[in-house]
Amino acid sequence: MGITSASVTAGGDTRLLGNKLGKPWMIGIKNPRAENAIAITLPLEDTAVSTSGDYERYFIDSNGERVHHIINPKTGKSTKGIMSATILGPNGIDTDALSTTVFVLGAEKGLELINKLPGFDAIIITDQGKVLYSNGLMPPE
Repeated sequence: MGITSASVTAGGDTRLLGNKLGKPWMIGIKNPRAENAIAITLPLEDTAVSTSGDYERYFIDSNGERVHHIINPKTGKSTKGIMSATILGPNGIDTDALSTTVFVLGAEKGLELINKLPGFDAIIITDQGKVLYSNGLMPPE
């Protein structure tokens, strides 16, 4: 249709086409434990971004544990260790699946997987609030 610049977001998935009036799109990764706060801002163009997290659909059970919708298939319980897994890549169908996969695998194994996949990068926020980056990204100074 001739569209050369667009940003389309649906839930935790965004597809960026081109740039925003000659400048990169500025995409925010939500702070998983602060309402309406951004943890990281990324300048991006022509990429898909998907985030899986434990902060949108959850409840706190009677033991004070966070119970959310991302289930570890080995335990049948909510995955622990990560609050947020964001994947960057060429298309949303892959970044969406990979963000959930990385969330379930955990930070170490998740980054190991992403570092083996050309064209993909990850930003993980652990349940301790530590931010981890795949090899293709540099942490902000």
